[in-house]
Formats: sequence, C-alpha cells, structure tokens
Amino acid sequence: MSEKRNKIGKPAVLFGEKNVSRVGYIEDYIFACEIKGEGHVTYSKPRRPKYHLVIIILDGTMDLVINGERLSFRKDTYVNLPTWADIYEIRYDADFHAMATATDKGVVQDIFQNRNPFPPDFKFTIDHGIGGAIMDRRDIETLHKDISNMITSLSNKDHHFAEEINYAYFYILLTDMADMMWRTYGKGAPSHNPDMKRSDSIMKELSSLLTQNIRQETSVGFYAEKLCISKQYLSLIVKEKTRVTLGTVIASMRVEEASRLLRDPGLTLQQIAEMMSFSDQSSFGKFFRKHTGISPLKYRQKLRKTLLTLRQ
Repeated sequence: MSEKRNKIGKPAVLFGEKNVSRVGYIEDYIFACEIKGEGHVTYSKPRRPKYHLVIIILDGTMDLVINGERLSFRKDTYVNLPTWADIYEIRYDADFHAMATATDKGVVQDIFQNRNPFPPDFKFTIDHGIGGAIMDRRDIETLHKDISNMITSLSNKDHHFAEEINYAYFYILLTDMADMMWRTYGKGAPSHNPDMKRSDSIMKELSSLLTQNIRQETSVGFYAEKLCISKQYLSLIVKEKTRVTLGTVIASMRVEEASRLLRDPGLTLQQIAEMMSFSDQSSFGKFFRKHTGISPLKYRQKLRKTLLTLRQ
C-alpha cells in the first residue's frame, strides 16, 4: 500500500476503515467522511477523538459505549463527540449511513470567539453535550449536503486556499445547526419562549452561570445554590440533557477557558494559573494535561501554529 493511501486512511481509523466510503481531510485541521454499512469496532483501551466530531445519522442505528455507558443513536439524529469523550466501542447495523466531520479544537474556538455570535445554548450543546436530538428530515438533508460539500472540497488538493474554503464550509455547517436549534424555540430568543420546559430554562441559566464563574467556582453545590435547586436535581438535569455529569461539564469548560487564555501571548503560564484559581502553575499543568493529553506550553505552541496557518 502506498504512503498516500496510508495517509488517506489514517483519519478514518476511529470509525473502522472498511465502513468509510468517502473521505477528505487536511491533516491536523479538518476531516470529513461518509460511513456506510454494518460494522463493529472495539478498542483495547478507551479512545478519545483527536478532533471534535459531529456525526449526522441518515439511516440505520449507531451504538456507542462512551465514558463507560452504552448509548444508541438512530436515523435522523446527530451525535456530538467532544475531545473529552472516552470511546470504548462502536457498532453499526446493516442499514447504517452517516456523514461525519471533525476539526481541530482551535478552529472551533476561533469560530465561536471571532465570528458572528451563535445562540448561547448552541455553543454549550456543541462543547458539552453528546447529542442524540431527533431532527427534521429536511434539516438532516441540509447537514448531509454541508458535509458532502466539505468532503468534495477537502479532496481537492490543488486548491490554493484549501484551509480557508474548508474553514468556511465548517462554519456553514455550524451555522445551519445553530439555525435549527434556534428554530426549535420559535421566533426570538429561546429564553422568551413560554413553552420552554423547566429543565431547558435551568440549563440556560446554568450555562450563563458557568460562563460567569468558571474561573473561580468548580463545585456542583455552588451552581445548585445559585439556581435554588438541590445538587441531585441539577446533576440529574445535566445528565439528561448532555449525557455526561456536571463535573465533566465544569472540567470541560475550565479547559476551554484555560485554552482561550493560552491564546493570549501576553499572559504567562503562572498568570493563567492564578486567573483560573489554581494554587500554583504545577497544579494547573497537571489539570490541563489530564484533560487534553498535552501540557499548557505544548498546547500553546500547537494552537499558535494552527492559527498562523489558518490566517496565512
């Protein structure tokens, strides 16, 4: 097998190469593929996605064991797999058909922080939820087309602005997903919808509280007290909505905030550790490495390289 063939297959390993019918990617940047047919992939030890994954299921069923829990996703749903998700097993049925895309976390952060604003609920869902929401068939077809266009574009290795155009395609995908979420709440801001469930309202308030306090507050009790509900009830709602624990969400958001601060070359690692309320730089480094797999210094170097490439 040629070196080129090996490189093309590399991003598809997570899904099982025999199930990937179309694939395109720019290494360490953006990846997209189409997945078809029956398959079963198991790992000797948990695998974490190298990139943030979004999977749109067009047909059939996909079963995953994530963070030790077995989850099932069916036709007309999406699966969101952040980089902190531990994947033990993936199984597809014979009718399975899906489109998947992934990108370096630095690209996602750049879109959310420097481009047109998205609904706050959407960013929270993308960053911290596993997904599984049933979607309108027309919306599914729109996302199918978005990712199909991305595969075609990523396969064009001769385009002089390949990174820029595929950044734009990924931005379009997120914009379409954000629009779909916005429409589920009717016209206007979601918080103004009188039909919103109590649990949805709590999630919106929690998202706001986390954004305001994530540098200093890490306990479930703090957020439960602010929302005037019990820790048990808050934990139950978060688990129901995101399929992960509130502790996982808090850790993920702290990593996200630390990553954002690491983008600022004017801040030292010690200053960032203090801003994130760690006792010292060493504690910050251990926390960051535990949740990302690399040190803050290496992350800063890698992110700078990615964003410099993006803006050249």
